[in-house]
Amino acid sequence: MKIVKVEVFKFTTPKNTGENVSRGPGWPTDLPWAIYPDIIEHMKHIPNLAGGAAVVKITAENGMYGLGSTGLYRQAAEIIEDHLKPMLIGLDCEEIEYIWHLMYLSTSAWGRAGLAMQAISAVDIALWDLKGKLYNQPVYQLLGGKVRDRIKVYATGLAFEDYRDMGYKAVKIPRPYGLVDGKEGMRKTVKCIEYVKKVMGDDTEIAIDVWCAWDVEYTIKLCTMMKDLNIRWIEEPVPADDYEGYHRIKDALNSMGILVSGGEHEFTRWGTRTLIERDCVDLLQSDIWYTGGLSEIRKINALAKAKNLMLVPHCHGMPVFHFSVSSLTSPFAETLLFNQITEPSRLFLGEPKVDNGFIDVPDRPGLGYELNYDWGPCIKLSE
Repeated sequence: MKIVKVEVFKFTTPKNTGENVSRGPGWPTDLPWAIYPDIIEHMKHIPNLAGGAAVVKITAENGMYGLGSTGLYRQAAEIIEDHLKPMLIGLDCEEIEYIWHLMYLSTSAWGRAGLAMQAISAVDIALWDLKGKLYNQPVYQLLGGKVRDRIKVYATGLAFEDYRDMGYKAVKIPRPYGLVDGKEGMRKTVKCIEYVKKVMGDDTEIAIDVWCAWDVEYTIKLCTMMKDLNIRWIEEPVPADDYEGYHRIKDALNSMGILVSGGEHEFTRWGTRTLIERDCVDLLQSDIWYTGGLSEIRKINALAKAKNLMLVPHCHGMPVFHFSVSSLTSPFAETLLFNQITEPSRLFLGEPKVDNGFIDVPDRPGLGYELNYDWGPCIKLSE
């Protein structure tokens, strides 16, 4: 079945997409560049590359179409439009592995990671969505079928009272303080974690998303202070390229009963293999929208299985849910709850609602979603 049309959409994040939060004590949410306090105001005036999303719609000659996105980083839209789209027209949409390799080779001189791989991811996801529709099967069936009936989910964010009321038993929070805040920031972080436990319950599993903003010493000292607070894992404690730092942190934190996760900012099976071989993480959190789509995360999943590692994809959405419900290495999934907690504003429509800390993946063909063209300001690139 030949590809006859490729449409590319560039979305800017709507201003009203934000959580109704009860943040408790503090929560400035530290950023990696906060080690340079005098630059923070300057950084506020730089355009946010992570806003919005690039979306691709691929149509086959029978009129069926598939949808895929980058999840973030709308600048990938130009790569899809200018470079990938011309080569896609006329190819067989079912030859997904061939198309992935062609896209990878054609961008390898200036890609292999970053925006180029996010653009490839969007196309790959759209092709899986289209293939599911062509075969009248949900994508999880094409991936091997369900290995569980429902997916246990954790909430990422700060709306702790809402999460509690929705039945969540696990939460991931952004790091509230960082290196620039010193020991006082450590003490304040402990108070933030204690607040989460107070609101959501002592048995709540807590993860902290550091987003590459700490260093080895800070991470180990802070985790020593938090070792009795039911911290399940620390996510990306150091920059993604600091494999030695990851390894040292993992050794120290495992002795406290705390796991180390990473992989969001790795790309493809090769970058992830380095994390695994250097014993950097207990839990892989590769991002389907960054790492090469569903095709590539299947290969990463094989590496995870061989090392008996969990692979819980980063971020929220139907590609994640279809992967997780069909993967033995992915016993739970992440959910991001924006805007009105129970009726979230989404780029894609048709996502399942959370029910007492679980979700059911619908059995609709493909990924089972539709693009919400009204989600935010949108530019359709040229036909």
